[in-house]
Amino acid sequence: MAIQSEINNGVLWAVIDRPKALNAFDIPDLEELLQLFRDAKANPDIKVITLTGTGRAFSVGADIKAMDKMTEEEFGKAASLYQVLAREALALDKPIIGAINGFALGGGLEVALMCDMRIAGKSAKLGLPDAYMGFSPTGGLTWLLTKMVGLSVAMDMALSTDMLDADESLRVGLVSRVVEDDQLETVTRALAERIASFPERGLRNIKRSFYMAADADFASVLTLEEAYDSDCFRSEGTQAALKDFIESRRK
Repeated sequence: MAIQSEINNGVLWAVIDRPKALNAFDIPDLEELLQLFRDAKANPDIKVITLTGTGRAFSVGADIKAMDKMTEEEFGKAASLYQVLAREALALDKPIIGAINGFALGGGLEVALMCDMRIAGKSAKLGLPDAYMGFSPTGGLTWLLTKMVGLSVAMDMALSTDMLDADESLRVGLVSRVVEDDQLETVTRALAERIASFPERGLRNIKRSFYMAADADFASVLTLEEAYDSDCFRSEGTQAALKDFIESRRK
């Protein structure tokens, strides 16, 4: 198993576990990650998904040794898996948090960007070495990265192949938080468990709303925001949270 996982307090903690390969992905790894997303979607005990890596990397992307032996058909399958992963991750009605330890490069960065939030350890390095070997990004990265950091920074990263450290990644909006390396797991678990304690309908509609808004016109955004918020109000979880809040204020 290339991905180790456990479920605690509504959080699926998933760890890419190929440290000798710096958590590089081959086809079976990508298939395993895809199945992990699908299983999480179907499991009502999972409210939040977290993803990190073992050792010195979140993931350095494609397994170059495996790629060197691929046929054109196999390479096409691997490339297609990144696209399916991106669709599944963004359509998954549960928040995904990436805990970026060490290197997140190429396909590893693509997977990191499929997460809805990214928390980076202080020593993290994020980058796109694709151009160095004559490749171009997949996994929706060209859309996701441009939305996050803007076209100029995205093109700089892709064409220069320069890596960004954690602080620079925070500055440009590639990650949302930077913590000390030895606090990465603790902080991420605590945040994930806090989010998992919130009503599910709200979490689902928040994620849907923000991705919908990324490409919709303003009038459509207003209409859908209203529909989603009304949907939240009707849910049992939100009604219970409202009552709990009122009761806590009375004490």
